[in-house]
Amino acid sequence: MRQVMLFLTCAAAAVMLGCVPSLQPLYSEKDPILLAPLAGTWVSEDGKDKFTFKADEQDIKYDITCIGEKGSGKLEARLLRLGKHLFLDTTVNDLPDTKSDYPKFHLLPVHLITKISIEGDVLRYATLNVEWIKKGIEQNQVTIRHETVNDMIVLTAPTRELQEFIRAHADEKEAFQEPKELHRQK
Repeated sequence: MRQVMLFLTCAAAAVMLGCVPSLQPLYSEKDPILLAPLAGTWVSEDGKDKFTFKADEQDIKYDITCIGEKGSGKLEARLLRLGKHLFLDTTVNDLPDTKSDYPKFHLLPVHLITKISIEGDVLRYATLNVEWIKKGIEQNQVTIRHETVNDMIVLTAPTRELQEFIRAHADEKEAFQEPKELHRQK
């Protein structure tokens, strides 16, 4: 039960932080890459959040352990390059353990898209800006397939369309939230 609550808390936090989930991954089978500088432990400036990236060379992915004030969790990430930018596609690697499988039927492991850059011991990251997406949809300037569920936008476009959309808007500052920084733990 505790893991279910942690998962739901993390999902609610992602929504409150303005993340835009996608039902489909940003990567196709040929897209994932590994970059040695990403592996390791990264800490927020205030020291409250810690992310440990462990490369899985067989599956060309990263297993991420996240530790914060409210607990810990595990993510799975694929790194890919679209144009000149790097993106992480993260999702949960395991749904929470429950005594019954029925609660799992109600949980959907969505993908979150994060634009990243690594410069030395600094990792900058920015997720899609939900306000920019909402405004673009309202003004018919953002036409990517989506659904609105309880005021939350969920992207439903297939991978190819999702990549085209991200590539087309990757250089637009407003399309992504203000970048945050993590520092390599030594």
